[in-house]
Amino acid sequence: MTKSKVLNIIVEGPTECEFVKDCMAPYWSAKQILEVRPIGLETSPGHKGGDVRYLRFKSHVERVLRGKEDMIVTSLIDFYQLRSDFPKYEAAQKISDKIDRVAFLEQACLEDIGDYRFVPYIQLHEFEALLFTKWDGFEFCGLSASARTAIQAILQEYPNPELINDHPETAPSKRLIQLFAPAKYKKPFHGNFIALENGFETILEKCPRFKAWIDTLEKRLIL
Repeated sequence: MTKSKVLNIIVEGPTECEFVKDCMAPYWSAKQILEVRPIGLETSPGHKGGDVRYLRFKSHVERVLRGKEDMIVTSLIDFYQLRSDFPKYEAAQKISDKIDRVAFLEQACLEDIGDYRFVPYIQLHEFEALLFTKWDGFEFCGLSASARTAIQAILQEYPNPELINDHPETAPSKRLIQLFAPAKYKKPFHGNFIALENGFETILEKCPRFKAWIDTLEKRLIL
């Protein structure tokens, strides 16, 4: 029997908020999880997005968890440029494999917050990696011929786009900024548009860590 719960997702900025509403919520709705709420993380007073400080992140999570609803609280924040104030950050730096490092940091967050309703998730390496799953979403973005060729090459090089590296010049978001010039990459618009065109199922197919997160949430939400 399916039991409906509330899924609250702490997100890093407006693009991730739109992604939750437009891409994730319909997926969960089909599974009878009807309340999927993106909660924008205020990274400084009056501002949302970027520079996620752990104490502010933790306070957001704990504030939501104070609700009396039958709920799950999770997160969608970037591993790229994650701040060093996250729990066990220094110990994590000794782990060479980035996938294992992110899993270690997620576990450290879970242990620090200490609530069974919390399912921490840190995207490897950042949200924009999820856009490099398919060509379709880039088709109508007004890209130059050279940019189109470059994106096709990236898609071939990274069948798992979560493995696109986190170098300051070649991280997924930096690649998009370079490829969209002079059209200019507008993250809230282009990010959501590309994700919608590519489809949520394609993201699940191409991004194993992301899929593992969704599978974990499904086990917790659907009884």
